[in-house]
Amino acid sequence: MKKTALLLTTCCALVLAGCSATEPSTGTPQTTTQSSDSQSSQDDSASAAATAAPEESTAAPEETLIALGDKMPLADWTITVKKASVEKKIQNGKYQYFKPGKGNTFIVVNLSVRNEGKQVADFLPRVGYEDKMTSATLFYKDGYEYKPSSLLAYDKDMTAKKIQPLTTEKGVIAFEVPKEVAKAKKELKLTFKSQGQSASYTLK
Repeated sequence: MKKTALLLTTCCALVLAGCSATEPSTGTPQTTTQSSDSQSSQDDSASAAATAAPEESTAAPEETLIALGDKMPLADWTITVKKASVEKKIQNGKYQYFKPGKGNTFIVVNLSVRNEGKQVADFLPRVGYEDKMTSATLFYKDGYEYKPSSLLAYDKDMTAKKIQPLTTEKGVIAFEVPKEVAKAKKELKLTFKSQGQSASYTLK
């Protein structure tokens, strides 16, 4: 009986020892994983902060102002505004003329335009896409704007004028404005736009 009991005790001890040696520990790997994840998150944050571009203030591009008589290269055009005058009417031949509405007058701009492109093109077309067509606008005190008047059947009118490549045409653009605006001609600005480019004449 003593031998049997001793044998059973020895067997139990061996079994318990084997179980203790093969049972995995569950605490250490979890702790290690959490530490690794935390370190990775900190590294990612530091990397993002290091590579983030600093904020820069984007100032509006400075406007190009040109004096009367100077040439203005603009997209496929070379424009030269020679003078601007105030006119009560625009004579068209001996017997015809254009007259503004009551209380208004004309600002008449004399200019020459050269087509530097390779195809015939309309200068100041009446219809087209705003970002592609060439346009002219008369500004008063940075708050009021006026578009060219259509002088139908007037051969000097440059609106919708077809110009051949490497050819220069001369004529006028007329703006109908209130008389009080015409009196402040020195405060007026004539802006041309074409294919995303812009430049302005001061009418001083």
